[in-house]
Amino acid sequence: MKLAELLNERKSVKTEIRKLKERLHLAAKMQEGDNTPAESPDELKETLIGLYGRLSELIMRINRANMENLVEGETLMELIAARDKSLAIGELLHGLAEAATPKPERFSRNEIRYVSTVVVQNVRKEADTYAKAAREIDNKIQAANWSIEVA
Repeated sequence: MKLAELLNERKSVKTEIRKLKERLHLAAKMQEGDNTPAESPDELKETLIGLYGRLSELIMRINRANMENLVEGETLMELIAARDKSLAIGELLHGLAEAATPKPERFSRNEIRYVSTVVVQNVRKEADTYAKAAREIDNKIQAANWSIEVA
């Protein structure tokens, strides 16, 4: 099985867990006078416990594959960390540029005028550089995910 298939299965299991949790919470109570809930909370609970077991197995297999497989001399885990770091810094810088961009907030000349303390154009360029790095790393990760066989 390809690593990408495991990742897709993990996503599917997480989605199923989220849906079943909602159904379990709905089935946890019923109107007074009703004989039985629409669904059995015990059955939903047991199904959820099984899904959490499957999720745990998938996570261990995925993490093991991320630690054992190299792409251009780095483990997938290292690439994932580098991508996440670049994404976070890019988002931080985009937010800074947005906050520093002058907005028409004054209604009269008597109100306080705010000025930017950073050069917005430079911050945006730096943010774009990090976003591009994150995309390039993600391309490597995605390519590896479809080529790596996981036992």
